[in-house]
Amino acid sequence: MSGKGRYAGRHITVYGHILPGAASIARSAFLAGNISGRAKQRLKILDWHKARGKNISLTTRHFGIDRGTTRRWIRRLKNQWPRGLEDRSRRPHNFRQPAVPWEIVSEVVKLRKQYPAWSKYKIQVLLPAELKTSASAIGRILKRKRLINKKISIKRQKAAKNPRKRFPRGFKVSCPGDMVQIDTKYIMITGGKKFYQFTAIDVLGKKRVLRIYSSLSSRNGADFIQECVNNFDFEIKNIQTDNGSEFLGEFDKLCKKLNIPHYFIYPRHPKQNSYVEASHSADEKEFYQQGNASSILEVMQVRILEWQNV
Repeated sequence: MSGKGRYAGRHITVYGHILPGAASIARSAFLAGNISGRAKQRLKILDWHKARGKNISLTTRHFGIDRGTTRRWIRRLKNQWPRGLEDRSRRPHNFRQPAVPWEIVSEVVKLRKQYPAWSKYKIQVLLPAELKTSASAIGRILKRKRLINKKISIKRQKAAKNPRKRFPRGFKVSCPGDMVQIDTKYIMITGGKKFYQFTAIDVLGKKRVLRIYSSLSSRNGADFIQECVNNFDFEIKNIQTDNGSEFLGEFDKLCKKLNIPHYFIYPRHPKQNSYVEASHSADEKEFYQQGNASSILEVMQVRILEWQNV
């Protein structure tokens, strides 16, 4: 028997609901195959709407949907049958398609895997002349290929918003206090105990201030600045440190409060703090290796002060 003869003149239950006088709709749904649960629910709403005289106001109030949505479903059911009630893609019509040639994409991915920590600007420089593209395009490629480390990216964004000051090029140290270099030194004590020596040295006169602390913290760093202010017989005009956490937080806040410019050396460039590095080398050979280390903090403070004034 043909499909037409099978359904002619019948009232058929579709998805658990009777569509009065809608045998053609049932036939269309049957021939089209199964539809999703959401489409079934919309079909039931339109069934309810039709059974109540096609009253849109009543339907929208009853189901909590707006008039535009109801009219759109009615139009889609009329033109496309139940399949028209399926969810549609929400992708923008004017979705931007990648316009960068695949050769460039391939080279960018290759360079990124070879140098995973390098930015889009460095990758741009490395690209061959015939594959040159903008840094923005490289950034989009890295994002699309999921080759961006979010932790590093966030860290760089924070660094860009709060850049660390570097000592001005061409600046000449002509008076005591023009530049005081500060750094810390680990002191290993027998039994696995650790102390930390904070050292400040005036670049011009080589006068030093040394103190021992039980931990590396910005609070201890701030305390050490106050020790320097109290013990140097000249005004501290500039301070230079490495990028350790002990020189951030309270240390940096106190520098600003005292109106002392705080400069940072470049990461992994200890030679930029060469005077304090040389001072620590002398301390290791001439003080600690001569048996002056002690596991008692108070004793260490006395000994380091004696050594400071030698």
